[in-house]
Amino acid sequence: MDAETADDRFTPRLRYYGAGDLATYWQLQRAAEVVEGFDPAAPPDEVNGILELHNARLFVEAGFIPTDVVEDDREALVAAAKRIRRTVAQWFGALEDDNLADMLTEVDWQYRQHLLDLLAGLGVFGRCSATAMLTALDGANVHIGDMLTSKRLVENYDMTIRERLLADPNRAELVIRHHLGGKMMNETFLPASFTPADSRALMEAYIDSTEPNPNYLKLIADAPIDSKSGVDAKLVVKAKRRYDAMIEEFFKTTPGIKTGCTVAVSSTQVEPAKVTLNEMVMEYTFSQAWLEDTLDFPSVLNNFQFLFEFAPQDGLLTLPAFDGERRGLELAMGMNGAKDYRTGHIFTAKDRATLLQTAMYQRYLGTKDIDLEEVLRWYFEEHLLAEYGIAGFVFSPSSPTANYLERCRNLFAEMESVATQFGLLVEDGEIDHDVAAAGADLVRYRTIPSAQEGKYIYATDHTEIRTILHILFSDQSHLTYINEDMRGENAVDLLRRNKVSYESLHEYQQPLVDKLIEHGVIENTGDRIRLKDSDLFHVLKSLNDYEAAAYHHLNAKCHAHVDRMVNAGWLVRRSSLLTDAEAAYFNYNLNSVDFSNGPKLRNKYQHGIQPKGNGEAQHQHTYYSALRLMVALTIKINDEFWLLDATKKQQA
Repeated sequence: MDAETADDRFTPRLRYYGAGDLATYWQLQRAAEVVEGFDPAAPPDEVNGILELHNARLFVEAGFIPTDVVEDDREALVAAAKRIRRTVAQWFGALEDDNLADMLTEVDWQYRQHLLDLLAGLGVFGRCSATAMLTALDGANVHIGDMLTSKRLVENYDMTIRERLLADPNRAELVIRHHLGGKMMNETFLPASFTPADSRALMEAYIDSTEPNPNYLKLIADAPIDSKSGVDAKLVVKAKRRYDAMIEEFFKTTPGIKTGCTVAVSSTQVEPAKVTLNEMVMEYTFSQAWLEDTLDFPSVLNNFQFLFEFAPQDGLLTLPAFDGERRGLELAMGMNGAKDYRTGHIFTAKDRATLLQTAMYQRYLGTKDIDLEEVLRWYFEEHLLAEYGIAGFVFSPSSPTANYLERCRNLFAEMESVATQFGLLVEDGEIDHDVAAAGADLVRYRTIPSAQEGKYIYATDHTEIRTILHILFSDQSHLTYINEDMRGENAVDLLRRNKVSYESLHEYQQPLVDKLIEHGVIENTGDRIRLKDSDLFHVLKSLNDYEAAAYHHLNAKCHAHVDRMVNAGWLVRRSSLLTDAEAAYFNYNLNSVDFSNGPKLRNKYQHGIQPKGNGEAQHQHTYYSALRLMVALTIKINDEFWLLDATKKQQA
């Protein structure tokens, strides 16, 4: 084999990725060259050559032509693309049962979807038998998972595809992903003949198989009960038990890495709080002097909000999982169910830390004869009346002699009672406890009202705002790396830590910077590119960090930026007590309204179906979780009354 042939063999083939992918722009020149060099009299005689021609045509027909191509040459490319379309159709039109295996051999992996699309669109599935087609696709390295992405293939070869699925328990993974998996790159289809009973039987065989993948077992264990998917309570329990057993066995034989966090009170520490990282363990220490100086009830609640950082900025809770916290590797490697609450390493770390802080503080207050539930009672029944003139709230603490099971049941009930009372106050201007009792039901945390008009700001799906947020804050942004000496976790980090000039940017980065300059987010001083408007940046950062911004906490300059972006359709304002992310966090912890993988604490304890066998320790853990949620809800309610009071004072 000569050198030129070897180079050709390993040259990456052309592939059209669509308008939203940078790889499309990088291939413009080559796509034009392939189309320009096409000779209808001597078309490729093998499948990969035909599919590359097809991809080149897609570039031209979508308008992706190099900008330096003059008009006459542009018209010639469009005409050549039409000839390519006819040639590709003729090649696929010649496929029959007798030649399928010879014609569809060793298809390049990146062309599998294009191959299936053309076989479907040009009617090949309709005229070729299941035996010949599926044998040929096997030889072309098109796997059954790829086949399920073609609706017409599945429809034409219904029974054969069903038989293939049921023949191997490992193919349950395809069914699990179809029914239970989150958003996938390509939609999948199952045969009409594949019944829910087939689905359940295949998943059960998979659970019982020799080496099931724990990720798929977890999807079944967290799945909602659904007759359409074949998932019932027995299957969920069976998957959970197998998953737990596999994880336990894994850690018996694998040392792993020590991670987690510790919480302690220091008798010598001067700072109110200190956080250090010891290898992979976060260590939180709090000053004993500070805690002893803040034993009055208002300061106890303030410590949760600011010392433990439940809501240190604009009354927005830090507790939820936010999309911006998950890094690129987590997004690429994670496996989530369709109704999963999407968590990540950062959420897990702060969830563990805030729970330990709640447990530590509740125990510490106990040594000072202070019951945290009594602090909550004081807030609702005494403080609101004295500070804001708001009467009628009732909060009934647990009995001092109650065990943790009883405390859990009481606290979940009181949490719903407080939410209901607050909703009645906003809607009716008063709390009528007879109305509250008559309408007692599962609290819909997403719909708890607010007295503040347009309280929260959210980003819409408008391309401009989504692009700006991605460029600035995503670790997958193309504006994170200039060279080994100039890099950052995201664009903001890059620009803050480095003196980045416009000239130092790569060519593909300059349009991104131009966009940010155009919208006033950054500026080019000549020496460097830097963030320009701190007020605009505050709004954008809140949208990224909290998935919302609190309008009434912002200053007038921020309001001007928000109002402009609302008018442009980039942002929208809505009112509720909780942000969307905060409401999702409450639902994840408490019920199954939105998510299937949460602990469902409220449901279990209110219906008396909490798991047995783990004793008082299990209920103690749940009690700390309930306290954390109740304190968080109190912080949100207090923020509402503080804003109302501030507005009244401004208007006076």
